[in-house]
Amino acid sequence: MSATAVEHGQEALWDLERLRRARGLGDWMFEQFAGRTGPRVAEVGAGIGTFSERLLGVPGVEHLLLVEPEPACAAVLDGRLGGDPRVAVVREELPEAPTLTAGEGTFDLVVCQNVLEHLEDHEAAMAAMARALRPGGWLVLLVPAHPRLFGSLDRRYGHCRRYTRELVRDLVSEAGLELADLYSFNLLGVPGWWVTGKRSAPSIGARALAVYEAMLKVWGPIERRLRPPVGLSLVAHARRPETAPRMAPTPA
Repeated sequence: MSATAVEHGQEALWDLERLRRARGLGDWMFEQFAGRTGPRVAEVGAGIGTFSERLLGVPGVEHLLLVEPEPACAAVLDGRLGGDPRVAVVREELPEAPTLTAGEGTFDLVVCQNVLEHLEDHEAAMAAMARALRPGGWLVLLVPAHPRLFGSLDRRYGHCRRYTRELVRDLVSEAGLELADLYSFNLLGVPGWWVTGKRSAPSIGARALAVYEAMLKVWGPIERRLRPPVGLSLVAHARRPETAPRMAPTPA
């Protein structure tokens, strides 16, 4: 492994550990998909297990596949959750992800948060996740919103793009899924991202996260009730039809 790759992996760990301590944000993000769980769940881009730990606390979850390509993050997952017989940690990346492909048509829920924006071929990644679902199973997707917000912070995190509602709808439809809900999420985060993303050396510091967490206690209930039309992210809930149409074929 190159020194650059090691440095990138360590930087990713620092960022994820900082975000893991933002309990309010984590709980709020978890709310977006907690009601869709079933016996078999796959989390694509599991990071260091921030949401994996919450998923294991949901009654009825019998198998949790954690797909994480970054070796440093996967090692943390193994250390934290590898001893749980319900958990399988694989160092794989979409769209190939052989373990996810091997479970084609069996998962009740696939969770994909802040992953698609890192992938050049996000269409193939969506198709792979759609094929993994059983008929009636759910894909819950969270992606960064509004291309005009794209800045140095996106580049630092390796984002290829930010999403519009139209692009999300097209991705869901092309993957053979039915879009049940699509909404903006985290309006509170927009000003901070915009300002930070204009800096030449952007980062989300512990102090900024602490201020955000304090404000979220007031803002969270308001956004839950009002569902503003703008947010830092978009959340999509998509379902594989019970009578499934022909899904995008697995690449040869």
